[in-house]
Amino acid sequence: MSEAAWRVIAREGLDRASMRAIAQEMDCTTGVVTHYFRNKQELILFALHQVTERLRGQMDVAITNLSGVDRLVAMLLSFLPLDQTRQEILQVWVAFLGYAVGRQDLMVEHRHSAGELRKVVIQELAALQKQQIIRSDIDPAIEANVLLALVNGISLDTLIQSQPLDSKQQKIALQRYVSGLLNH
Repeated sequence: MSEAAWRVIAREGLDRASMRAIAQEMDCTTGVVTHYFRNKQELILFALHQVTERLRGQMDVAITNLSGVDRLVAMLLSFLPLDQTRQEILQVWVAFLGYAVGRQDLMVEHRHSAGELRKVVIQELAALQKQQIIRSDIDPAIEANVLLALVNGISLDTLIQSQPLDSKQQKIALQRYVSGLLNH
């Protein structure tokens, strides 16, 4: 069920993701779908939670056996649409964000979800600062916002630019920025 919903949202966006479309994707009746999602609001919240879980999963895999600044870079690279899986995550995230604008209850959920990912980046920056790997004059909370804005901007750029940064260029841009945080 969740994979079918994910595919429909990634392919058609949240506006067109309906119980009927998900049922067609699964080759079943809408009754089966409404057993899992009572309404479109539940479907939309599911999409947001899936984005967060998938990003968190990507991050956990990326940082396995890494330490120091390499761990931070790998963590942030997991947000970039460098492969098909991350491109789908981006498409669903953008679909959710666009749908949530003007809907206060959905924006609250989005902020909560984004805040959870932000906490992980703050913790990583604080740990690097404690290890004296990054500069002591950096505020981890502010820098987490900047880093997330950077990866979010690069990600959105891949959707809207006619000549976006390719995966190699995305990595270089992120690594260049992070190198400026290092304690020299």
